[in-house]
Amino acid sequence: MIYVLYDKPKKLEDMSFLTAAFEKEYKEIYPERRCTSIKQMLSVCSTTVKRTKAGDIIVCWYDFMGVLCWWLSKLSNKKVKVIAINILLKDKNTTKNKVAKYLYKKALCSNSFTATVTTVEYGRYINEILNTKADFTLLHDVYHQNYTLNKRVETKVNTVFCGGRNGRDWRLLFEVAKRLPKVTFNCVMPSALKEQFLDVMGDNVCVKTDITESQFMEFLCESQIIAMPLDTKAPAGLTVYFQAAANNKMIITSDTVTTEGYLLDGCGALCKNTVEDWVDKIQYYLEHTNEVEACAAKFKSFLESKCSEEKYAKTLWGMLVE
Repeated sequence: MIYVLYDKPKKLEDMSFLTAAFEKEYKEIYPERRCTSIKQMLSVCSTTVKRTKAGDIIVCWYDFMGVLCWWLSKLSNKKVKVIAINILLKDKNTTKNKVAKYLYKKALCSNSFTATVTTVEYGRYINEILNTKADFTLLHDVYHQNYTLNKRVETKVNTVFCGGRNGRDWRLLFEVAKRLPKVTFNCVMPSALKEQFLDVMGDNVCVKTDITESQFMEFLCESQIIAMPLDTKAPAGLTVYFQAAANNKMIITSDTVTTEGYLLDGCGALCKNTVEDWVDKIQYYLEHTNEVEACAAKFKSFLESKCSEEKYAKTLWGMLVE
């Protein structure tokens, strides 16, 4: 039996495209509410592991729940295989992160645990920080067809968009904004973060907080380009990249082991972690609209061919029949 375990209720996670490709018997397990704490995850994972028999497979949509399922099956002597979708592990010098790295490393060294990564480069990075030799499967995040805004929005000249919750280097962005006073920076962030950065926001920074997804998309589409400085090498901002591509917007972002797997070869622009490089690239692309359109079109084509729902499901099914 294949068990597919999600971290969100079914109404928030429509994965029908995925299980439609399965050619063996499977069961989907959705929690009653979004899993936001380790306690909630442990409860759902424990219930799932108890349902399994020897030879079963658990596919975990959230990677840490996959690690928990592996540990729970190991402790209860369940001979099951666990597949964790797209490992996301940060390298921080904190007690919490040290514990996480230990849990992940033990799982990744086991023959009964398999994981995917969103880029080959990020897989190498994980092996480096954990000192492992895990054989990851490449599984780009899936590009859905519902990212396009279904209304016409006029693009405003000299505008840059940055939005999201985790992994954004807001301090760097606001330093860049100070150097480009004639450019408007449209930003969406949690209200708590806004309070932290009020003292470094210039008059050319327009911030919205806690808005709806449709409002988020409209704000993005009003902007000329997307600029996303990141403070992590782990996957971050991919949903915004996909939203941008679907609406023909070019992306400028940090050069990391994750972004290199998506935005090389003319699909976007990658920046060093310096104010100067960000200022130069934003100025250049605001002035060269033809190149912006070419980059946006190339990235969209890449997503449609390499990150489609069909390719995603086919890759995962290949892992299940190995």
